[in-house]
Amino acid sequence: MKKITLILSLLISAYGFAQNVSTGVVQLASDFTVQFDVNGTTNKVTMTMVGPSTVWLAVGLDATGMGSTGKDVILYDDSGLKDCNLTGGTNAPNLDASQDWTQSSNTVSNGVRTIIATRDLNTSDSNDYVFTTASGTSLPMLWAKGSSLSLAYHASRSSASSTLGTETISALPEFEVYPNPTLTELNLEFPTSIQKAQVAVYSVLGSLVFQAELDQFNSKINTSEWNSGVYIMNISTSGFSETKRIIKQ
Repeated sequence: MKKITLILSLLISAYGFAQNVSTGVVQLASDFTVQFDVNGTTNKVTMTMVGPSTVWLAVGLDATGMGSTGKDVILYDDSGLKDCNLTGGTNAPNLDASQDWTQSSNTVSNGVRTIIATRDLNTSDSNDYVFTTASGTSLPMLWAKGSSLSLAYHASRSSASSTLGTETISALPEFEVYPNPTLTELNLEFPTSIQKAQVAVYSVLGSLVFQAELDQFNSKINTSEWNSGVYIMNISTSGFSETKRIIKQ
């Protein structure tokens, strides 16, 4: 009986919780950010890239300079989102034989482009960075952006550093946020198992626009004064965190 109880406990622990990590919003330039969210349950990574809508954008992973040959590059230009790798020197990145990123959305609002895409943590492509759920993993990045959507010599580039922070996230409760898209108000519907939560909303450039503790009896957010565009909502309680993508019309 004890053995059965132990097995059941291990199964509940394994399937009830998932180890997730995120870089958070990484400020590459004043108008260019990227975020990588790793899901330990689905073994998928989600990238959110935000930048000017009129220029090409690129982020190199685990790269510190143009000489980082073979390092993973995510590139967006006038032909779409591409999976590439660095060739060294000032040469343009090579296109990978296997295109592993699946784009789920590509929106433009007020001159700002937001791209959301996912892929496997490990694609088995030697040129692709292998994401991990290990706590405190350092992820250096190289970034560049152009002067137009047509891929050419970069208008600006630099490097950035990030660390994948770890948290244990419950896979069971889920908040509902509506209406989304919103005009003047958001309603947060709590799961029956949760009474209150800390809620923070950020613009896609990382600016905090709302922060408060909400509960089942106080769960409305006034959005009438928000600018039109895409926002990221983080909902957190003790041992639980959830992220929502909000569109303000």
